[in-house]
Amino acid sequence: MPTARSSRRPTPSLPIDVGLLVFLGVLVIIVVLGRSHLRPFDAPELDPRPVLLPLYLVRSLARLVLAYFVAVTLALAVGRLAARSPFARRIILPTLDVLQSVPILGFFPAAVAVFIGIFRGSALGVEAAAVFLVFTSMFWNLAFSVYETLITLPEELVLAARQFGLRGPLAWTRLVLPAVAPNLLYNSILSWSNGWYFLMASEIIAAGPARYTLPGLGSYLAQAIEEGRTDRMMLALLVLMVVVFGMHLLIWSPLETWAERFHLGETGERPRMPRMGRLLARSRLVQWFARGVIAPLGQWAFRAWGRLLDLPGPLSTALAVLAAAAFAAGVGFAAWRAAHFAFERPPGPMVREIPWTLLLSFLRVTAGVGIAVVLSIPLAFATFRRTRLRQTVLSLLQILGSIPATAFFPLIAILMLRLRLGMNVGSILLVLTGTFFYVAFNVLSGAAGIPKEMNEAAAALGLRRRDYLRRVFVPAVLPSLVTGCVTAWGGGWNAIIFSEYVVAGGRHYEVRGIGAILDRATYETGDLQVVTLSLVSMVALVVLVNRVFWDPLYEHVAQRYKLEA
Repeated sequence: MPTARSSRRPTPSLPIDVGLLVFLGVLVIIVVLGRSHLRPFDAPELDPRPVLLPLYLVRSLARLVLAYFVAVTLALAVGRLAARSPFARRIILPTLDVLQSVPILGFFPAAVAVFIGIFRGSALGVEAAAVFLVFTSMFWNLAFSVYETLITLPEELVLAARQFGLRGPLAWTRLVLPAVAPNLLYNSILSWSNGWYFLMASEIIAAGPARYTLPGLGSYLAQAIEEGRTDRMMLALLVLMVVVFGMHLLIWSPLETWAERFHLGETGERPRMPRMGRLLARSRLVQWFARGVIAPLGQWAFRAWGRLLDLPGPLSTALAVLAAAAFAAGVGFAAWRAAHFAFERPPGPMVREIPWTLLLSFLRVTAGVGIAVVLSIPLAFATFRRTRLRQTVLSLLQILGSIPATAFFPLIAILMLRLRLGMNVGSILLVLTGTFFYVAFNVLSGAAGIPKEMNEAAAALGLRRRDYLRRVFVPAVLPSLVTGCVTAWGGGWNAIIFSEYVVAGGRHYEVRGIGAILDRATYETGDLQVVTLSLVSMVALVVLVNRVFWDPLYEHVAQRYKLEA
């Protein structure tokens, strides 16, 4: 009997193995030889020679990998705990709401004080601070995606799991992790894009006179933009785009194909393994690495996550109580320090501008989220039935989402000059670079999970394109859309610091807003009073909007529009 093509093992290819060995050898040589040319982390500038870019890239990737691993682990724990415990949920969700909306500059004092203080100003402390800052750009949407998936699980599936006695690690490996895999994958792509997006702010840690410049691709790009060196900026962006596209071909696309099997309903035609993945599957080195390293490590991680994260009920409650106590203590200490900085002297002129500038920034972020929704729904609707087109769109979104906002400024500046638009419009466009990708990735994820049976029923009922969009597609993706909007809302406030105050070519471009005030107070004056009051005002506004609008909408959509098995 002939063997099916899909079951045949790929034919090994010696040229692919040789190419991989040559590539790895060249990379090792560059890293080893380039280390002697690195400048100290407290030097004012990086060595700008392009030959060091591979070494800068490797160091940036190491920070991203470590931050991502910590973010995924905590997201699974936090999302699961929030979904299963009402008490923990009342603590976790408000905390996530607040912290995801704090701009990355708001974590600078903690990063500088805690990590650099613990390691006494050594390079390891600065590296730990940078990894922490990258983590703050990755974590929030991962935690929300896990929580959103678990609270929208069909009741029949949850009851069946209980009936079969799935508990502890078995519940994780058979229910939780398979259920969250598709959404977690899409949000992982987004988290990596966020990591690249905020890499410049993470690798240049500045707080008034203190300045640490870590060797990395983000700091290289920031230095090129600040000095107006277009050639270096374009080279760094080219390296960034090549790496992002390569990761999509080699990592994210194969993982997307793998995650398709975990959708709760049949979603239609299964996508084929990307061509690059099929090509690398012919390598003996890749086969050995996948079977000898990745598979055992993955199995160990699944079991470890199951044991560590699915604690017994009383222990989970005790952990939630301890976390609540620690959080309350942290909030109290932060409030005491904030009050000290806020009232140490009479308010200055910049402090009196905060209410008006906060309103202007609020309007820009709201516009950014609204435009992102308007663009994302048609994009997802046009691509969700076309697997290859969806993968192409994801590749483009990942590349564009990884480019820092300030790198878009030359293009936006040209657009503003030719169309005679003001910097206010340019600022909204820059905010859009921090909101659109949150919404687009989540809506694409929700669209990919629409069950095949639902599409067949719509076709049998004769629903036309417009009716299908209104009665089937939009309700099916609403939970993912709201998740994307919630995270985009926080991402917009993060992007505001890049959008209202731009330094390029030795000049700075500025519009009135809370982001511009925060930038000047952080990087130029080191005025902790202005930083504190700006962050407190921003967080208060975000919490108010979340309580009045996002939280009720989130609960309503999660209960009314979840897909039942």
